[in-house]
Amino acid sequence: MKKFKNFYFKSFDFDKKSLLASFHYSFDNEVFFEEKIDFNSDDFNLRKDINYDILDSILFNLHIALWISYYKAYPTHDLIVESWNLDDFQITFWKKFYINWLWEFLYKNNIDIKWLFNFINNSSTNYKKIDFEVSSKALVPVWWWKDSIVSIEMLKNEWFDFDLFVFWKIDNLKEDTSNISNKNILLVKRTISNNLFDLNKKGYFNWHVPITWLIAFTMEVVWYLYSYKYLVLSNEISANFWNTFWNWVNINHQYSKSLEFEKDFKLYVEKYISSNIKYFSLLRWLYEVKIAEYFTQNAKKYFSYFSSCNNNFKIFNKSENIEKWIKWCNNCPKCAFVFSILRPYLDKEEVIEIFWEDLFDRKDLEKLFRELLWITWIKPFECVWEAEEVIFSMNKSIKKYWNNLPYILEIFNREVLTKLTNEEIKNIEKKLGNRSDEDIIPKEIKKIIFKEKN
Repeated sequence: MKKFKNFYFKSFDFDKKSLLASFHYSFDNEVFFEEKIDFNSDDFNLRKDINYDILDSILFNLHIALWISYYKAYPTHDLIVESWNLDDFQITFWKKFYINWLWEFLYKNNIDIKWLFNFINNSSTNYKKIDFEVSSKALVPVWWWKDSIVSIEMLKNEWFDFDLFVFWKIDNLKEDTSNISNKNILLVKRTISNNLFDLNKKGYFNWHVPITWLIAFTMEVVWYLYSYKYLVLSNEISANFWNTFWNWVNINHQYSKSLEFEKDFKLYVEKYISSNIKYFSLLRWLYEVKIAEYFTQNAKKYFSYFSSCNNNFKIFNKSENIEKWIKWCNNCPKCAFVFSILRPYLDKEEVIEIFWEDLFDRKDLEKLFRELLWITWIKPFECVWEAEEVIFSMNKSIKKYWNNLPYILEIFNREVLTKLTNEEIKNIEKKLGNRSDEDIIPKEIKKIIFKEKN
C-alpha cells in the first residue's frame, strides 16, 4: 500500500445552467478525486438575484467540508489548500471540528493526532463576506428517524412555513414522510468519486463521515440559491455526551450533532456567510426519552414509515419480509436503544407493528443492553444516548409486563434497579423531564413553539 505525503484541496467549480458543483482533491497530485453535488431542484424557485461572488465564497466552505470523505482514507500531516486562502480563525475552526470528530477514528486505529492537520495556504484568492437577504421560510432535513418527524409535526402544529430537505439520495421512507406530512422535498444529489472506493479495495481506511456536518455546509449553498432563512435540525440534549475517554479526551461519536458544534457553526456562518441565516436544532431542549414520548403520542401515522437502524438499511423491496429486514435489523445498539425508549409508551401490538418482536425477550442481546445501561465500561459508538435514559425507560416498561418480566428486564431489575434508591430514581426522572436552558433556538421560533412572550 503506497504511503502519501500530502493532501491537496485542488479547486471547485459551478455550472450556472445545470447547477452542478464539482469539488476536486488529490493525494500527492497522483490520486485525484472529483465529488459532484447537484443543486438543481425543478420544483423549487431559484432566487433571481444570484451573485456568483457570494456563491463562490459559500462553495469554498463546502469544498473544505467535503474533503474528509477522501482524506480519511490515508490521513496525512500536511493539507495544502490551493482553491482559496484560509485565515487563522478558519483554520482553528476546521482543526477543532475534525480533531473532535476523528478522535473515534484515531482511537480505533491507534493513530497519533500530532501528525495531522497542518493547513498550508497555496492560493492568492482571499475570502470575502458579502451579506445577502433571505426569505422567512425554513428547511427541515429529513432522514428515516423519528426525531426529524417530531420536528416536522411540531412545526406543522404551529403552521410554520417550511419544506423538507434530503441530502444525497431519496428512498421510500423519506418519500413516505413527505407524503404523510404533505410537505415537499428539496433534494440535493451527491456523487462520490469512484477513486475513493478503489483505494478502499486496496486496504486504505474506510470510515463513516459526519453526515450532519456535511448537511450543514451543503445547506449553506441551498440557503442562498433558494432563499431560506432557517435550517431546522433535530438534535437533542443527549448528543452532547461522550462515549468513552481516551488520551485525556472525551470521545463523542455524535460530535457534529452536539451543542458545542452548533454554537461554533453558528459563529462561523455569521462571520463568513451571513448573519441573516439561522442554523439550530428544534429539539435541543429535550432528552431523547421525551422525544420518544412526543412521537408516540403525536405521530402514530408514521409508525410503519420510520427507522433508526444504520446496520441493515437496504432499499427498496416492500414485501413484508424484506421490509422488516430493511428498517430494523434488531441486532444493533440503535435498534435496541430506540426499542427501549419507545416501549413504555406502546402496547404489545404497536411494538410488534414496528419491530416485529419484543427485543426484551432476546437473550442473545444481553451484552448489547448491558452496554446501553453502561454496566460495561464503554458506551456503544453509535447515535445512542445516555444510560439514565435507558434506566428511565426500562423502569417505566416494567409496568407493561406485571410480574412476568422478559429476560432483559430481569437483568435490569436485578443488577440496576435494585441498586438505586427511590431518591435516585426521582432525580433521574426530574433531570430527563426538565427543559434545557442551554439552547440556541432563535427567539422568533421559541415564541411560536413555546408560546413565549417578548
